[in-house]
Amino acid sequence: RVRAVLSVHRSVLPKLGPAPTTRPMISGSCCAIVALVALLCLSQLRIFAQRRELAAARELASLASARDHRIKARLKRMHRLLRAAEVRENVSVCPPPSPVATKPASGDSATGTGTGSGTAEDGLPASLLLKAQRSWDWRAIASEALRPWGSIRKEQLDTAVAACNDNGTMYCQRLQVHKGSLYLTDYRAIFFDRHYAPARVWPLLAALRRHRDLPDVDIVVAGNDEPRVPAFPGVGSSWAKTCRRWPGEKGGPLPPAIFASTTSRGVMDLPWLDFAWYFPRKPHKLRTPPWSLLHPQLVEAGGKVRWEDKLEIAMHTGNVGSVHRKSLAAVAERAPREVFVNELFIGDHGKIRQTCKEMGLHATGGYQKHRCFMRFEDQCGYKYLLNSASIGYANKFKSLLLCGSVVLYVREGMRHKEFYEYGLLPGVHYHAVDTAAEVPAAVKWLREHDEYARAVAEAGRARMASLDEAAVTGFMAELLTQYSKRQSFRVAPQPGAVRIDCEDDLWRHYALSHGWLSGYLTQDNASCLHPPRAGAVLSPPGWGGAYAGSKPRCYASHDLGPQAQPHACDFAQPFSTAESWEPDGAWPKPHPRARREWT
Repeated sequence: RVRAVLSVHRSVLPKLGPAPTTRPMISGSCCAIVALVALLCLSQLRIFAQRRELAAARELASLASARDHRIKARLKRMHRLLRAAEVRENVSVCPPPSPVATKPASGDSATGTGTGSGTAEDGLPASLLLKAQRSWDWRAIASEALRPWGSIRKEQLDTAVAACNDNGTMYCQRLQVHKGSLYLTDYRAIFFDRHYAPARVWPLLAALRRHRDLPDVDIVVAGNDEPRVPAFPGVGSSWAKTCRRWPGEKGGPLPPAIFASTTSRGVMDLPWLDFAWYFPRKPHKLRTPPWSLLHPQLVEAGGKVRWEDKLEIAMHTGNVGSVHRKSLAAVAERAPREVFVNELFIGDHGKIRQTCKEMGLHATGGYQKHRCFMRFEDQCGYKYLLNSASIGYANKFKSLLLCGSVVLYVREGMRHKEFYEYGLLPGVHYHAVDTAAEVPAAVKWLREHDEYARAVAEAGRARMASLDEAAVTGFMAELLTQYSKRQSFRVAPQPGAVRIDCEDDLWRHYALSHGWLSGYLTQDNASCLHPPRAGAVLSPPGWGGAYAGSKPRCYASHDLGPQAQPHACDFAQPFSTAESWEPDGAWPKPHPRARREWT
């Protein structure tokens, strides 16, 4: 650069003409100074650029370091999730020894099977670990069930009633809570099974009794084993049918808001209680008492059999009518040392009078038919109890868990769940297998890992021991409270709706005759939402309750199809007078021949 400057200087200097002898010296010195200054400036510019490059490099290095840190953190998280997934997958078929398995000890008052005072491997008392099983997060379960329902319109309840009437539903009621009172409208209440109709309404009446601040709600309940509103986007024909029925645009109906006894991720139904929770208090053909009476009995009976005394075989007793239970029976025939299936139908109750233990048939294994029965305490004598699908689910699951035995849950055929099952985990509260064919291998594995089996049995028992009637009604109250916040309309009793205040109001409303009624009445007004005041004179027809002589409508009570009872609702010659012929919207008074009888 200096040479370039000097060459320019020399090329310009001759054009200036003669000059004093000192000027070339001064000009040359100036040029040299200019060149040096230029060189210094250029070097400073280079240093400045290098500093900027260095700062940029440092910033890039810092960003790269932060990125590496985030990547490492994500990798660690992924490894943790993978390990957790592997553990869950292994647990479903072949779980590792449980980290909360307890040492044999006695005196646990909560479970009654003698592991409460042991110590888990991490040093925590087993009783503390079991206490964690006694709390139900109903808010989370109800919120998850209602997640698809951001808003519920009144017309979706009309659609729900239509869904009840077009698919052979045996029970369908519209229930309304208005200012603390319960109102009922029947759309299906089948005549031949009427003694189980109150069980569909009683869950709401019981929730109102315990939770008097329950908000106003308007709901439709379908009392069937199967849900009513399928939603299988992976099955083209099913999804197309769903969309045709409820397109939801251009004036088409939206899907119905309807409650059912069982639900799953493949349906849009909301969870209701299966009728077995509120069986009649008086003797009936299924013989099982309501959960409020049964639960404490099972808790006590399940604690009478020590773990060490249980037979190491997987047992099922009861109905073997479904294809899934038939598969289980075939497995029992092939593997009698691991599986025992004792077939027994409802019709056998009056014929078979001896228990399998009394006949010495309880430890034989294999598949035996209609020879003996088992009391609940006898069932608790097996370490492994089988829960297999009957019609989409099995409502005995809750009872089996109270035995203090490992419940082997066969997933095949279990399409739906009851509400409480969303608070249970496989590998924690029960042991799951995919098919009946896997049961023998699972039994062998559980025998080898007895501590794990015992921990699962204890956790399942502790979980269900806390599910008493107070907990059940707590779920109902939470579910309906969240439901009420999604209603986009003001609740008012339907025209012609029947007010229900007491349990006996339900029995009187659904009674087929006075002889029939006498077998179910409790004659206890303590069940009333608004009990009569002390000293009040009680009189018919309600005797302290709200009953005023109502009956289900005839069309709701009978299948009027040509292959069923096409003439059952002939007003002149009715099949039964314990029904109403009043139109929808009118109060359902009974047939004139029976009006005096019921009022």
